[in-house]
Amino acid sequence: MKLVRGYAPLQVFNPLAQLERELDQVFGNAVGTGCPTTPVWTPPTDVREDEKQFVFSVELPGVRREDVQVSLDEGVLSLSAERRGENAAEAAPGQVRLRERFVGRFTRRFALGTAVATEGVRASLRDGVLVVTVPKAEVVKPKSIEVTAE
Repeated sequence: MKLVRGYAPLQVFNPLAQLERELDQVFGNAVGTGCPTTPVWTPPTDVREDEKQFVFSVELPGVRREDVQVSLDEGVLSLSAERRGENAAEAAPGQVRLRERFVGRFTRRFALGTAVATEGVRASLRDGVLVVTVPKAEVVKPKSIEVTAE
């Protein structure tokens, strides 16, 4: 399984991935532009795999269920969500001095690299954590055929 964006999602395989993500959050995704751009929201994600399934856990505090989309197409799992900001009626009075909570949309794609059972995919959002379970397809085992003499 690999992250479609171009680097391994698991820090075990790419120890610089965490540093890259943190720098993107501080300076924006401005590689080659010479100036920062709008920061990219990349929520922390854990991926576990065993012989039966993949399990994705994504931190999405403050995101409503209806603002989350999960899709699986041709072996690529796509996760996207939008965190909405306060509207003028909900905002507390006073001037904002510091804003660190990201507001906006994110999308992440993971190439699974193995056959999966699309009909068994489940997604749930509880306590600000999206959990997506993707079962692997059963492997067709080779069958030995006895040869008889006539």
